[in-house]
Amino acid sequence: MNTPPAPMAVSIRRLAAEIGGRVVAASDDTTIVRGISHDSRLIETGALFCCVIGQNDDGHRFADDAVAAGAAAVLTSRELELDVPQIVVPNVRTAMGPASAAVWNHPWRRCTLVGVTGTAGKTTVSHAIRAIAQSCGLSCEVIGTLDGPHTTPEAPELYRHIDAAANAGTAMVVVEVSSHALDLGRVDSARFAASVFTNLSHEHLDYHGTMEEYFAAKARLFDGRTATAVINSADPWGRTLAELAAGTTDSVVEWQPDDVAEVTVSERGLSGVWRGRRVRCDLLGRVNSANVAAAAATASALGMDDEAVASGISAIAPVRGRLWPVSVPDDDICVLIDFAHKPDALGAALASARELGKPESRLWAIFGAGGDRDRTKRAPMGAAADRHADVVVLTSDNPRGEDPARIIDTIVAGVGSRRPGDGRLHVEPDRAEAISLAVQHADPGDVVVIAGKGHEKVQLIGDRAVPFDDAEVAARHLRRRRSSRQ
Repeated sequence: MNTPPAPMAVSIRRLAAEIGGRVVAASDDTTIVRGISHDSRLIETGALFCCVIGQNDDGHRFADDAVAAGAAAVLTSRELELDVPQIVVPNVRTAMGPASAAVWNHPWRRCTLVGVTGTAGKTTVSHAIRAIAQSCGLSCEVIGTLDGPHTTPEAPELYRHIDAAANAGTAMVVVEVSSHALDLGRVDSARFAASVFTNLSHEHLDYHGTMEEYFAAKARLFDGRTATAVINSADPWGRTLAELAAGTTDSVVEWQPDDVAEVTVSERGLSGVWRGRRVRCDLLGRVNSANVAAAAATASALGMDDEAVASGISAIAPVRGRLWPVSVPDDDICVLIDFAHKPDALGAALASARELGKPESRLWAIFGAGGDRDRTKRAPMGAAADRHADVVVLTSDNPRGEDPARIIDTIVAGVGSRRPGDGRLHVEPDRAEAISLAVQHADPGDVVVIAGKGHEKVQLIGDRAVPFDDAEVAARHLRRRRSSRQ
């Protein structure tokens, strides 16, 4: 049984001084804090409880519960009637990152911390960096989208994880850093040896409002907390970021997707030339050559030998839910699961999938759009599918509080060259039935892309999380298709 990592024992006075807070001591101002959380249900004896004001609730309401559960002190934005010391700060959320850093003893001082941000590619690039680092003899972990409900965990959980990795002797930790995390201070006080910018395109505008605000959130990763900025200078936003980062980081390393040249792709993976060296890996699709270029540039910037990096690229494997093959060699069609849930990402995934089939093969696209999220991307997603796919199947994808049929109607508005029932556009709100339709009716040699959910294993319908796994459903229908051919 693994023993949980032990946090640093920090006096409340020292902690308050480090985060610029004021101590209100109920009885004893020599209190020692051991642990930190913003969730009263997860409080352990001796921990600091953070009264975060969220979108739907106010953590101050749960301070009494946290104290009853064993909290030794409370981080608050106003004085409360409690029997434990309090650290009063103007904003609990912005103080929680620095407080977590202090409690977990600034773990990036004991390992190499790497950040990866951008609209698309964060997960694949993060795992590719890990594969190369491990091939170069460095132990490495990834924290990101595949690990929990948030791409980037809240600071108490994130820093605890990094501390555990560092204490276990892990040399490098790669963190996917989302725009939400940067805006909400989840990586505040962290110090990154290198951070990667992949690209920026239409996403999260329901939260950020404009592309400019979205970019500003991403740019915070390069505001002085990163030593080396590894930036895609082929992206217009990346070029702007490179200019900004030049004044806030020790060095800026520019890379471009075509740094991997002479790319060839097949169902067996991709190959090309990086810095004069022939490389290959098992990632599928031309879109992944950019992810390989980003990971290789980062590894090189961190001091890994280019020859070793080129050799390490061969260790990069497909990531669950990212142009991830569900079909097997015995199948007569190719079925891929991809997380693409925005227009540019969907277009790139479909363009890459097209190259995996024969010229006469049809490309199928199955996707929907999330409810209670950015509505402005729905029609452009339909337009992307219209440009790239031969057959489009529109379905449900985490409708949450919206009517799936209405979401689909807004996507249909972007599919300008076809109409439901014409053989090239199908509307099937039941996602399992949509997958069944494509797998059953695809011709031998066709390529089917099931997009939007990727690694996710639930459908969010109303206030329920209903178990649903694209890969499991597709695999079941592929087995039926194989049986019918025997």
